[in-house]
Amino acid sequence: MWLLPLSRADAERIIRRSYSIASDHARKVGARVEPLAPKHIYGGDADKYGYSLALGRINPPLTEASLVVIWGFYNYDEYFDYVRFVEGGRVVEWFVEPIAYYPERAAVWIDEPLVFRSGFSIETHTTSSEQRDRVYGWPLGFAVLPRQPPPRPRGRRGARGETRAGEPQA
Repeated sequence: MWLLPLSRADAERIIRRSYSIASDHARKVGARVEPLAPKHIYGGDADKYGYSLALGRINPPLTEASLVVIWGFYNYDEYFDYVRFVEGGRVVEWFVEPIAYYPERAAVWIDEPLVFRSGFSIETHTTSSEQRDRVYGWPLGFAVLPRQPPPRPRGRRGARGETRAGEPQA
């Protein structure tokens, strides 16, 4: 078994190791570490799916220096049978259906956490016969995102000296 319930003693050690990998990378590139959220997986479509995964292939819109560290999985869908992570020639498949029957419905990956750079994809599959566009599961992990420069301060007349109506100043 590759996925352990969160109630196991090793779970905390595995999560700490994942955070350590993410924070080390963040220190090297001057980035910040955030819990993996829909905005990291879907970008502008985050509100459409929330914390569920679209069926088929998902290409997270991450910037060049970004990193995703996945340490576990949450599954509330008994028909969601596997998830596949693809990065270049590397393919990692997790059979996640049993997680739906754990009391906490979450599990920790027993090996080293999965580390992906921008350009990876996620593929999902379900055994449900009904027509659906998503599965109710979510990868648990951390996203390392480059810090963005602060927005340029805008004065009373806007960034380019425009008046409130948007017309240039005389």
